[in-house]
Amino acid sequence: MGLKFSNFGKAKVGSAPDGTTGLSFTVEAGKGILFPVLGADDYFYGTFKDASGNHEIVKIEARGMDSLTIAAGGRGLDGTTARTWGAGDYFVAGITRAALDESLSNTNLIALGALASSADTLPYFSGAGAAALTSLSAFARTLLDDADAAAARATLGAAAATLIPSGTIMVFFQAVAPVGWTQISTHHNKAMRIVGGTGGGSGGSVAFTTAFALQAVTGSNSATTLTEAQIPAHQHSYYIGSGTGSVIPDYNPVDGNSISASAYTNFTGGGGSHNHAFTGTAINLAVQYIDVILAGKD
Repeated sequence: MGLKFSNFGKAKVGSAPDGTTGLSFTVEAGKGILFPVLGADDYFYGTFKDASGNHEIVKIEARGMDSLTIAAGGRGLDGTTARTWGAGDYFVAGITRAALDESLSNTNLIALGALASSADTLPYFSGAGAAALTSLSAFARTLLDDADAAAARATLGAAAATLIPSGTIMVFFQAVAPVGWTQISTHHNKAMRIVGGTGGGSGGSVAFTTAFALQAVTGSNSATTLTEAQIPAHQHSYYIGSGTGSVIPDYNPVDGNSISASAYTNFTGGGGSHNHAFTGTAINLAVQYIDVILAGKD
């Protein structure tokens, strides 16, 4: 968008702008195509002139086929005076001082023009209305003329076939193998183990989802009959006798010849260990995981 130019932009006026303030006019049929095509915010400068040598420079902001619209405040520019024009006068889209001044006053052009050119350098904008130079080697230029990524990789000597040799196996976190790779289905539902020695091996016998699931903790020992040695040390009481001392022999002289008494057996039992059945709370080993695939480079 901005200032536009055209070659051979000259035509007779069809219907002239109204007096010195009118903003709309036409050129002869079919000649509008000689003037710039204008988009949003585009414009160009043009000059009215007649057979007597009178001139008026105006700013055109829109064109539709052979109809042109002068911008508000766009009459009598660049030292000229707004005049009344008629059909048959000429309208020319040529170079004007206003157009040149406007072009040359562009801060971006001024910044680029202020750079001291040198071999193997490239100008670039370092800010608004500011420019600088950076090195551009001969090798970098061989990349700039490459048409696509494949050509650039070839220039760099980094073609896909050399970057990743055929037969390389990698892990991918995606649904299917990428283009140029083939999925390996030999190993699945397994964990990955990092080793300090040679890789590429496998082992184990339990599937990943089987091992890492809800595991019940339960069990029992075989039936066990306690031996005397396994029973804690203890003794039993027993009754010795009753009646009179003259009838029942005194088995316990210590009691003062009581007619009846109780006594205890010797201690027995060793307090040894023995087994019991057991149960426990289930352990949930269902760890969170992501599904990856192995694929080999074709």
